[in-house]
Amino acid sequence: MRTLRPGAALLPLRLFLGITFVYAGIQKLSDPGFLHPGAPTYIGSQLQGFANGTPGGFLLRTFAIPHAALAGIGVAVLEILIGLLMAAGLRTRLAAAAGLSLNLVFFLTASWHTSPYFLGSDIVFVFAWLPFVLAGAADQPALDNVLENPPEALTRRIRLTPPTAGRAQTGLEATTTRRVLLGELATAGLAIAGISTLLKGPYAGPIASARTLVGSGGGRGGTKRTSARASGLPRGAVKLGPGRRLPRGQAATYSDPSDGSPDILIREPDGNLKAFSAVCTHAGCTVGYDGTEIYCPCHGAQYSARTGEVVGGPAPSGLAPKRVVEADGQIYAVPS
Repeated sequence: MRTLRPGAALLPLRLFLGITFVYAGIQKLSDPGFLHPGAPTYIGSQLQGFANGTPGGFLLRTFAIPHAALAGIGVAVLEILIGLLMAAGLRTRLAAAAGLSLNLVFFLTASWHTSPYFLGSDIVFVFAWLPFVLAGAADQPALDNVLENPPEALTRRIRLTPPTAGRAQTGLEATTTRRVLLGELATAGLAIAGISTLLKGPYAGPIASARTLVGSGGGRGGTKRTSARASGLPRGAVKLGPGRRLPRGQAATYSDPSDGSPDILIREPDGNLKAFSAVCTHAGCTVGYDGTEIYCPCHGAQYSARTGEVVGGPAPSGLAPKRVVEADGQIYAVPS
């Protein structure tokens, strides 16, 4: 029985990584809401959520968040290029190193709050890239291996002088061949990115509320707590702001008076108020409201705006309800 070389056994993993990265880039660029501020999947909202309380957040705040659209397009195009290089097996080590670096940044931001850690796919991808960083595409069908002694048809196609019989390709010829192929794959990657962008169409979905109530932060030395005896309000209630600032069908965020964590306040169509923790139970990103449901911009979790229960996406549990009251035209948050 013929024994399969260890390197060849990694071919399915290499193809998986390549195809997955190409798909990830296409999925971003073909999403109408990806570059549309206020959309549930807007890249700016995602970056804000990824940067919140993560060790890699300073990278996003410094380089990505100030130029959210440019950063989103850049990452998507980079994913497509890395994926094509991996699938073709060209500059495999360099492509794998770029993929590992990208997934490491994702792990330190987007997946950092996922618990336990192995439920976050980015850390798995980091180690999936590692064999190709160390060994490239050894013993696999790959352009890197073909270019060591390319067939005459390939050499002729890129307009190089065909090697004579029995003569290996020179270093200059191999370098030129690789450059031509890199250029062709780069052109293909940009074409895929362009077509994906053109086919996405205009965004026609809901726009998220981005209000922040004044008076938030009472749990950490911010707004003074209201005297329950003097006002008839629950003990420790913290004034958030005038009720007129929150129209029906809109939402706002505020800091929980107990621990300062973000909460989300929703004015329902009938005028009633609902409040929940704004911390997504999946990976700790701050959720938003699109007029119908509460959503997480980071990984697509969806929650009921009436109950806080999970209605879609990867969240393992619902959002904790919070208590708010409205009196004399003012909205108050009550400590849990």
